Amino acid sequence: MKLLLWIFLYSSLFIPCFVMAESSQLPSNTLKTFETDGCTLFVDGTPKNPGLWRHCCLLHDMRYWFGGDKRNLDQADLVLKSCVNEVAGPSWAELIYLGVRTGHYSPIKNKTFWGWGWVTPRPSTLLSIDEITYIREEVRRLPYDSEILEIFIDQNL
Repeated sequence: MKLLLWIFLYSSLFIPCFVMAESSQLPSNTLKTFETDGCTLFVDGTPKNPGLWRHCCLLHDMRYWFGGDKRNLDQADLVLKSCVNEVAGPSWAELIYLGVRTGHYSPIKNKTFWGWGWVTPRPSTLLSIDEITYIREEVRRLPYDSEILEIFIDQNL
């Protein structure tokens, strides 16, 4: 009887520790550190204003970082086009938009494809509630203006 009591007490001391350690681990699929190079394989602005639409590409890169479904991809590309249109006009906007859309079909891929940020590749499907919650936290950690990040979160998550 003492042996059973000892086993019960001994095991009850370690089981909560094991469970606690198990639940405090990171999710199995986490995001890599966010990176941007501005407007990948394209200029960030005009010769007179070299960074004119760079911010548009930064937001586009942030959206590509965590991906989602095809509808999200199409929307991200249209938002890029709209942003460039606002600062540089329709000609630049159309050129950049066509370049991005054409790039989807290129056999040569760069490292910032749709959903590139996940450590374990995920399919182009809707983001889960848990993923969205996690992404919000990660976006808020980025070294950019917090108001801009909150607007980005509101518009994308």
